[in-house]
Amino acid sequence: MNFEFRQKSISFRTAVVAVVIGTLIGFLLVALFGYNPVEIFSALLDGAFGSGKNIATSLRWATPLMFTGVAAALSFRGGMFNFGIDGQLYVGSLASTIVGVTCTELPGMLLIPLMMFVGMFCGALWAYVPAFIRVKLGGSEIVPALMMNYVATYLTDYIVHYCFLASGTNGDSLKTERIAEQAQFSPLAQGYQLTAAIFIGLFVVLAFWWLMKKSKLGYSISMSGINPQFAQYGGIRVDRMRIMVMLMSGALAGLGGTVEIISMRWRFESGFAPSFGNDGILAALLGSSTPLGTLVGTLFMGALKAGSLAVERYTDVSRSLATVIQGLIICFVSARLISQYIGFDKIADKLSSAIQSAKKAGEKDA
Repeated sequence: MNFEFRQKSISFRTAVVAVVIGTLIGFLLVALFGYNPVEIFSALLDGAFGSGKNIATSLRWATPLMFTGVAAALSFRGGMFNFGIDGQLYVGSLASTIVGVTCTELPGMLLIPLMMFVGMFCGALWAYVPAFIRVKLGGSEIVPALMMNYVATYLTDYIVHYCFLASGTNGDSLKTERIAEQAQFSPLAQGYQLTAAIFIGLFVVLAFWWLMKKSKLGYSISMSGINPQFAQYGGIRVDRMRIMVMLMSGALAGLGGTVEIISMRWRFESGFAPSFGNDGILAALLGSSTPLGTLVGTLFMGALKAGSLAVERYTDVSRSLATVIQGLIICFVSARLISQYIGFDKIADKLSSAIQSAKKAGEKDA
């Protein structure tokens, strides 16, 4: 049985309420376990925004999510649910790392684009399998994409262990040698975890905006996702568009893995990106898969990541608090039940009407 994914738009108020309620429940759980929620909340905010260095750290964690968030948003807009972003990121990052550790004689101006191209190609190749199952075999792309995440995780570990393991590596640590020095990004400022990778991420978001707002291809992608039957009658080859959108999504995921390698890691390590894919999906859901909304979602997720690390560093609460909050937000946003059960939209509308009536009454009295 096939599954037609069509993401409904999420209002700004719904997204804000989802974030607020998810955060409040998370801190309520913290209080139930005997911790001071005010102290934890203060540590979270300070870790995300307390200083210029902390803001840079938030931006650092938001950078890879710009790639995975746009990858998820693009697939959503095309009516596909790419749950395999993590696997595509791992495959693309390992492929690009292999280029970086073998083609050491190339200058950086050639090596970096070559690594990006290889990472995008392998990420797209990995995304083709669930797209093929959806379009050619009539199945759902969700489960195959999800299962291929595990295949990618263990396959990359296997390749690193038996073919590219760094010399002197002991125990369960699986990592390659460092990529060529000319392919390594340096921090924008000394002591800050922020590199030029953020500009590449912002360029990807801008390109996504142009694609969806200004190009014929973007219109075809949107129509294929909104109403496949109408798109088919309009001359759009929906199946071809679905494969294309999955390939583009996988390529962006692979690019995100490559940029993470050249900007921060400088080598492939087992499990270096355990949640980039899921965080990107949540960012896209929060932003209704729009370019600006996805960007805001990635910035929020980056701040939450930086704040949770600070919480773990300065208090006794684990960074898992961020995972709890993310899970709650996903439940509220994806279920789309907040406005129905809490009546937030109706309350907001009534409050807005009351304010307008009070203003009119004040003007008449004046």
